[in-house]
Formats: sequence, structure tokens, C-alpha cells
Amino acid sequence: MTRLGIFPHHPESEIRQERLGSVDILSLFEEKEPGLDEVKEAFDVFDENRDGFLDAREIHRVLYNLGLKDGLEIEKCKRMIDAFDDNGDGRIDFKEFVKLMENMFFGKT
Repeated sequence: MTRLGIFPHHPESEIRQERLGSVDILSLFEEKEPGLDEVKEAFDVFDENRDGFLDAREIHRVLYNLGLKDGLEIEKCKRMIDAFDDNGDGRIDFKEFVKLMENMFFGKT
């Protein structure tokens, strides 16, 4: 995430407005298989209000700023949450985020 100029705990105004594809997102991690610290850093970028959960608005904000087409519609962000929301609370916690990232890197759920 550092390569994008996106840092957790920084104001949204500091996010660079680059347009990336999903392959570019995967290449942001130092290794092919990111460590837990890198996944936590990515989670913190999404978790704007620092409540430990990601809602559709937070996911939408980051994906939109990254230029990903899935980030252009809040409904697609809600469907993404539904796909990985194991406890049905309508949000993604860190454990569910790890599962989402595993799916991105390894194609498993």
C-alpha cells in the first residue's frame, strides 16, 4: 500500500488518485503471499473510522480512489461484503478480510 502513497491513519486527502486494475493491487504487496502485517495494513487503509469493521461505504471509497470499476457502485461493494460476511452482520471484520485476501491470492474461499 505504501507504493500507492496510501497509508493507514492518514487523511483521505493524501490518497493518490491512481487508476489501477486488480493485478496492480496484488502487485502492491512485497511478496507473492503477503504476510499478516501487510494484510493488516491493507485492512487499516479501508477501515476509515477505525472501528475494526469494513462497511460498503469504506470499501467503496478505497476502490473508487484506486479506480477499480467495482468501486463505482455501492451495490457491488455490498455484494462483495455478502460474499465474505460469515457472521451476517453486513460488515467485514479482520478475519473475514483475511479470507477475502486469501481468495484474491489463492482463489479459495
